Amino acid sequence: MKIEVKDNNYFIDIDYKSDSKLKKFLTENKDSKYLVITDEKVYYIYKDRINEVMRGLKYFIFKFIPGENSKSIENYIKINTFLSENEFNRGDCIIGFGGGVVGDIAGFVASTYLRSISFISVPTTLLSMIDSSVGGKNGVNFMHLKNQIGSFYFPDYVHIDFSFLETLDNRNINNGLAEIFKYCVLKDKELFDYLKNTDNIDYEKIIFKSLNIKLDFVKNDEHDKGKRQKLNLGHTIGHGIESLSNYSLNHGESIGIGTIYMARASYRMGLSESDFSKNLIDAFSKYNLPTKYDFETDEILEILKHDKKINKNLINIILPIRIGEVINKKVSFDELRDIIELGKIDE
Repeated sequence: MKIEVKDNNYFIDIDYKSDSKLKKFLTENKDSKYLVITDEKVYYIYKDRINEVMRGLKYFIFKFIPGENSKSIENYIKINTFLSENEFNRGDCIIGFGGGVVGDIAGFVASTYLRSISFISVPTTLLSMIDSSVGGKNGVNFMHLKNQIGSFYFPDYVHIDFSFLETLDNRNINNGLAEIFKYCVLKDKELFDYLKNTDNIDYEKIIFKSLNIKLDFVKNDEHDKGKRQKLNLGHTIGHGIESLSNYSLNHGESIGIGTIYMARASYRMGLSESDFSKNLIDAFSKYNLPTKYDFETDEILEILKHDKKINKNLINIILPIRIGEVINKKVSFDELRDIIELGKIDE
């Protein structure tokens, strides 16, 4: 399958064991230098496959320790230093080969080195395939705050090969499914019902449907000023939970918990007719996803003081009113405290 993103002038390939497609795309610019940014774990698993794809091209590999803590200013500086020392210029290209951490920092480097050079995304996790590899958001964490420094910058090409999923453990697959459940709550009850009831997931299908949902929200709002903000469903609480857990909870897991809490709060605020958070809990439990996390509301609020969604002392939150529909609401921190408390109460 192929998705053409006309607004941002790139396309997405979705295929299985399709290294030849990636190689063909790269060899169209065979005179360019390539820097493959990845982490040590991904490189260990795919070293031979990476080197085979890059054979015949002038390329370098930059690896760092896996994990959210590597999405740092320190690694950003190291990569820029490597590019400068190896005389990369604006005709050259960065390839992000890995999960969301790799993609975020690789895209941020590409957006800023020499005021931007070409960027290709090769996501290797389900979460990165359906989320961070598209949409143009890149960045690094700073002062223990997630994605505090970043940019909007789109890739030239996204190569999604779902054969990479075969090396993921169940937790990492389910981490991606948590984000897909968020898309379901945003816009697609049919996809929700499919995931809740199937015992044999068609990954090509769910990747394609998820990307089209995300791209519909990104379209004509690439800088997150309007309808794209609805993609932040679950993120207000979720990012706080992710930070409080010191990243022992994965991103998708944290956003999933945040989505459940916001659904529960929405019902208790009288915005939804039924407490469909119970439906979410049932679906999440099928995939062994966490459905709650204990925290002090004041701890979350302290983290949220630095949230990118704050404007004039109000924070924009997304409240689901049924599976397939959400609304925006701008609230004060006092109101947010009450909403979080409503979402935490598990009766």
